[in-house]
Amino acid sequence: MTQDSSQANAAPPVPAADAASETVAPAGTRPAGARPASGRGGETPAPPGERRAVLWTALGVLVALVLAGTWFVQDRIGRVERDLARRLQAAELRDAQREQQMKLLADTLRDTQGKAAVLEAKLADSLGQQSQLKQLYDEMARTRGDLMLADVENSIMIAAQQLQLGGNVQSALLALTDAEQVLARSNQSAMIGLRRVLTRDIERLKSVPLADFAAAVNRLDAVVGLVEQMPLLADVQMTAAAAPAPRPDTAQPGLWGFPERVARTGLQGWDAFVAELRALVRVQRVDQPEALLLSPDQRFLARESLRLQLLNARLNLLARNETLFRADLGRATVAIGKWFDGQHRSVVAAQGALRQLQGTRLAVDLPSLAESIAAVRAARAASDAR
Repeated sequence: MTQDSSQANAAPPVPAADAASETVAPAGTRPAGARPASGRGGETPAPPGERRAVLWTALGVLVALVLAGTWFVQDRIGRVERDLARRLQAAELRDAQREQQMKLLADTLRDTQGKAAVLEAKLADSLGQQSQLKQLYDEMARTRGDLMLADVENSIMIAAQQLQLGGNVQSALLALTDAEQVLARSNQSAMIGLRRVLTRDIERLKSVPLADFAAAVNRLDAVVGLVEQMPLLADVQMTAAAAPAPRPDTAQPGLWGFPERVARTGLQGWDAFVAELRALVRVQRVDQPEALLLSPDQRFLARESLRLQLLNARLNLLARNETLFRADLGRATVAIGKWFDGQHRSVVAAQGALRQLQGTRLAVDLPSLAESIAAVRAARAASDAR
């Protein structure tokens, strides 16, 4: 108020139209040299009381405006504070929720890390067990492969022995076939080459011409069975001729048939006499006179000697030893011709069977199994190197 009054005292006189916007000096005071204001068109200035009322009115309006502005500002500030408080409360709630969620996430993370650690331990344990199992499997596979190769090598060696010692192609084929079947069950690629070589040897053995050993053995067994039936030369002179068959009695009963009965009796006596003569007298060429003078013990030894020679020939036949087989057959043939009756049908049958056996060929060109033996040994060496 004092500032406005000093401005009104220092300001020059203004027109009456602008009196409402300017400050009026207090009543009874007028600046020096000031002249009474005169309004436009000759109007007279307002009295001091009216100006004071206007001033107070303006002051009241100003105070009201200040109060209204203060209330408005305070209301705005209150609403802003309430809004800020509400937002702050919401933010604190959200922070609390986030903190709770963070705690849950932290707990979940700890649980997950714990489970991950357990899983990693189990995984490491599983990997260790898997490695051990793989090592065991490799060792078992290696051991199984070594055992399989040892079995195959054993079969090949048996086949080679059968071929070299006895020439037994069938037994060699069985042994090689067993070895090939063992290799066929294996899924190892290293066995393919060995199986190919083994298959070639099997095919070569199958193409070998085979003698009919079964028929030769049966024929030789038949000759052995005839030994007891074949008569010795010493036995022939001791054997009586077979008694003649009795003549049928066709005579009539009574006296009318008496002459016929007498005649029949005479004929039977004549037949017996002729049979005795035939037993006592026999013409035969004997190259070995001592064959007729054998004692009973020597006869037994002659038969047993022939039987042993035939059994030795049978063994050599089974062993495919052609040299010894032919030698035994030759000795048996000489013994039969020396000590036995060559006219008897059993002796003739035995000599014919021995001649057929002499023509049996036992020796054949057998293939070698050297390739299969070398292949299986190379496979075993490669397996041991691994």
